[in-house]
Amino acid sequence: MLAGAAILVALPVCAVLLRLLPLVVADEAGLRLLRPAGSPPGHTRLRTAALLIGTVPLAACAPLVIPPGTAGTAVLLAAGWGAAAGASPLLARIDLRIRRLPDRIVLPLVALTAVLWLCVLLLAPGTPASAAAGAALLLGPACGAAVLLVSLLGGRGRGLAIGLGDVKLAVLLGLLAGLVGVSGVLAAFVIAQVSAVVEALWRLLVRREGRGARLAYGPHLLLGMWAGPVAVAALG
Repeated sequence: MLAGAAILVALPVCAVLLRLLPLVVADEAGLRLLRPAGSPPGHTRLRTAALLIGTVPLAACAPLVIPPGTAGTAVLLAAGWGAAAGASPLLARIDLRIRRLPDRIVLPLVALTAVLWLCVLLLAPGTPASAAAGAALLLGPACGAAVLLVSLLGGRGRGLAIGLGDVKLAVLLGLLAGLVGVSGVLAAFVIAQVSAVVEALWRLLVRREGRGARLAYGPHLLLGMWAGPVAVAALG
């Protein structure tokens, strides 16, 4: 039931975002990279289908991480989980192509998730679902603040080492991974960091790009955001 509810939210969220891509990206140069001129219609349809299909396994993990509660709270948590699943494959593609995590996708997701978790907290006090939602509401901003601090320290006064889009995405990471507690958040960040280091080493040693090469951190955060809490819940 929970997996089905999350999937039913994820698929239309992804479809709507794809339909509104020019609005959410709001960058002609970026859109040309995402939709190359002369690209065969079949390729475009395949990319769209791949993004839609990619939301399904993410959303289907909802039963693993959603704690016990009332039927209503379970649906609210599944809806939030599904909305994030619906946007994640597209966010990863955008960041890989144009090194951006659009505010018009990330911020509404953060707001929606926070509102849904707050509703769970208020509607089912004293249940595991309420406790998880309350913890996640604290961990979300804490994750964003931690990534911002690391970014400021890494920039050494010359700017941000990690983009603000990644900082905002870290808030969403905390809201989702926080459903399984601090261990889920820690696992998410460990996976994200290991994944980023592997890519950095590949760029340095295989592609010979040099130490100045920059990588898209968003896909690594997204990988951690999904793999971390699911792994902790499955093993716990």
